[in-house]
Amino acid sequence: MAKCDRCRNMDIKFDKSLSGMYYECIKGVTDLKQVKDIENFKIECDKFDSKYIEYPLTINGIELSKEPAISQGLGCKTGDLIKVRPCAEEYQNKTFLGIYLGDIDIGLHASLNRDTKVLSVGRMHNPAIFVPEIKKIIYGCGSWWGKIKDENDLKDITDDDIDNVWYVKMLKNN
Repeated sequence: MAKCDRCRNMDIKFDKSLSGMYYECIKGVTDLKQVKDIENFKIECDKFDSKYIEYPLTINGIELSKEPAISQGLGCKTGDLIKVRPCAEEYQNKTFLGIYLGDIDIGLHASLNRDTKVLSVGRMHNPAIFVPEIKKIIYGCGSWWGKIKDENDLKDITDDDIDNVWYVKMLKNN
């Protein structure tokens, strides 16, 4: 029995008013519109295709990333001065002076090509900023930051600055 919530052929749809949500089998095997508990719904299905990696696996090869562990980010070079406001509460919304180190490898990700059975392992990079005052590296994903181009950029990063970022505005409007 296949669980539809694990099938890549199951999709979530919304009605015209966008207030109601329902499930749809893309392959048309079954009508899922009335299913409320998709996590426990099982069906005999020859079109089931898991959206997750399921074991055991057959691996025909492994491709490792050729990217360097440290690279230069967009618009910044190692050694550039950065203003950074870490998101962690311990920093009390303070803006610090930092030094851009580069986009540093913060982890690996793997994906399996279902057709060739080749496992690809790649790097995940994130801007790393050394902050001398606290003797720590702050990552871009855990902060608000920007390159200091001239003395006009030496101001603190404020809540208003953050609230005026386009994607923050978009999230607040939803």
